[in-house]
Amino acid sequence: MDRELEELLRTELLRYANKHIPYVRKSLSDLLSEEFPHVICRDGSRHYFRRRELEYLASLVPKELWNFVKLPIVITLSPELGEGAAVVNGELECYIVCRVLGLKYEGQKSIVIYRPQIAELRRKLRTTTQYAISLRSLIESINEQLRA
Repeated sequence: MDRELEELLRTELLRYANKHIPYVRKSLSDLLSEEFPHVICRDGSRHYFRRRELEYLASLVPKELWNFVKLPIVITLSPELGEGAAVVNGELECYIVCRVLGLKYEGQKSIVIYRPQIAELRRKLRTTTQYAISLRSLIESINEQLRA
């Protein structure tokens, strides 16, 4: 019974912490075709994208890949990677992050970025990026305390 309750609490904690993340991310091409580009978030709110950011992203990626660029790009804050560290997952997402930050892209499907890079990325792509919170290390810490 305790394990079921712990699992339920973990699930609810993660759901609440990331309620601003959309259920479904939309492609760059779909968003460019919308009059008011947006996604529906898990809490029911709408997240709107600035057209100039969408156009900037379109200038970074070949048109034939626009259907594969899913937005918003999720920046997952990951305390287990160290203070101020975050990860971006996805091959095209990593390509875009490298282009925006002036980093060398080497085909990676995941990239770790740090506080100054996160700030620069968010400054340039405020509406086309969103934070998510990885609570893995927090949950592991709580589990260790419960076992003690």
